[in-house]
Amino acid sequence: MKLSEHFELSEFTRNSHGIPNEPPAEVIPVLREFCERILEPLRAHVNRPVAITSGYRSDELNRLVGGTADSYHRATPNRCAADVRVPGLPLEEVFDWLCHESGLEFDKVILERGKRPNTEIDDCIHIQYRSENPRRLAYLGLTHGQGAYTPVEVTA
Repeated sequence: MKLSEHFELSEFTRNSHGIPNEPPAEVIPVLREFCERILEPLRAHVNRPVAITSGYRSDELNRLVGGTADSYHRATPNRCAADVRVPGLPLEEVFDWLCHESGLEFDKVILERGKRPNTEIDDCIHIQYRSENPRRLAYLGLTHGQGAYTPVEVTA
């Protein structure tokens, strides 16, 4: 199912555990909105594909990956999240654009660093979206909540 010009529902539902991970019909509209308002403008800015490394998570998948019960990956009709990478661009460059130039109405972005130092192989940018009253928060931190997050000022 096509969510926007460049994003498909299958990008949000695939997982390495091979388990069914289909979202309920009532969250499809917020996933579309997220793609149109956040991911498509990001893709247009970087002028290349944006890879979703983790999108929607069913209860079972969220437990398997160690997600919190209130994770935005557990989409509701009003909110959702995706972890993304932009192949060929440093994540810090993408994160800086989101925070300081984009003006996009995200709820929260986190530049998450993985366990492998000096490489971005297990890093991502977590982007949360909510359809009403986005907070526009930004943080630096470790993946999977493995430490405190450092706030970053959002200037655009």
